[in-house]
Amino acid sequence: MEKSSVWDILRSGKEVGRDTPGHDIYNTALAECTEKRIRYNTLQLTAGERRAALSDLLGSPPDENTKIVPPFHCDLGFNIKLGNNVLINYDCVLQDCGEIVIGNNVLVGPGTKIVTAIHPYCAERRRDWSVACAPIKIEDDVWIGAGAIVLPGVTIGTRSIVGAGSVVTKDVPSDTIVAGNPARAIRKL
Repeated sequence: MEKSSVWDILRSGKEVGRDTPGHDIYNTALAECTEKRIRYNTLQLTAGERRAALSDLLGSPPDENTKIVPPFHCDLGFNIKLGNNVLINYDCVLQDCGEIVIGNNVLVGPGTKIVTAIHPYCAERRRDWSVACAPIKIEDDVWIGAGAIVLPGVTIGTRSIVGAGSVVTKDVPSDTIVAGNPARAIRKL
């Protein structure tokens, strides 16, 4: 394998395992995010302190109308890109070893999981906790219902709605309602 950073490898969709050069950097970033996430989720903070803690967790300040209701869970934080006027309700997981881009005016229901990680089919590689990632994009004006799961590599098109409890395994076209497991188009808006 040619020498590149663990971040370049993950962005390219290739696998990273404990034997990958630079894996210690990945582990350090996970640990740092855990500390920031605990601060955001558990401490009694003023509104200004909570906003500063969220900025620290994400690596940049979110729009003033964006709200993430604790508890909130993520792996790295800095791979989450939020648009304006985003609401991520309580108990959401944005598993961001790959990039997660969320557009403007997006509502994410409580208990939703947005997952970019893909583990290998090969059991030997899984023993090494190897992971690859595929980015997720959620376009403007999307509503994701409570308890939905969005899987790696998915794009959810503008103004679409994902029904509560749905498992989104494929791209969702704009102006479409999807629901079920796996999520299927119910109707166009």
